[in-house]
Amino acid sequence: MERSAVTAAVAALAVFTAGCSSVGDTPAPESTSTATSLAAEVPIGYNPCTDVPAAVMAAERQESTGRADADAPNGVKWRGCGWVMNTGSGYGVRIRTTNLTLSMVRDRNLPDTHEFAIESRQAVSTRRENDDTGCWVNVEMKGGTLEFLIDNPKSNKDTGQIDACQIAKDLAVKVVPSIPASA
Repeated sequence: MERSAVTAAVAALAVFTAGCSSVGDTPAPESTSTATSLAAEVPIGYNPCTDVPAAVMAAERQESTGRADADAPNGVKWRGCGWVMNTGSGYGVRIRTTNLTLSMVRDRNLPDTHEFAIESRQAVSTRRENDDTGCWVNVEMKGGTLEFLIDNPKSNKDTGQIDACQIAKDLAVKVVPSIPASA
């Protein structure tokens, strides 16, 4: 992929996440009681940067953009990596473990929240208000979740016509089987 295409995709992802209400691309819990129930660290036993199957990302035409770690002031943490479509005209994704639990994600009451299961793991998809280009899917893990953050502007020639939450769910279905049962 040309460096300019990668740069443009990363910039698009940055624009998408700039409007989030907290550091780390995911709205942080608002109440102190929720924040204090956070695990000190993200779930262990799964490293998205090395454990997401390369074959899945190749089939999705995704290239790594490297580490995408973040910390919010209230203790929320994310550890993982980002990818962009190697055509330069498709969705971008960050796949990260976080100490946000499914109950914390549900408690945010974000628009277009849907609960579902992938294999034996519970999952929740959400959007930010007035944003149909992005979607989060959080999949249950011990001590938090595995988070898929999709950025899919309508202007993307290859994927802009596909709903961002559908992309996130489809990708999660392909990746979740790689999570060890112990994680």
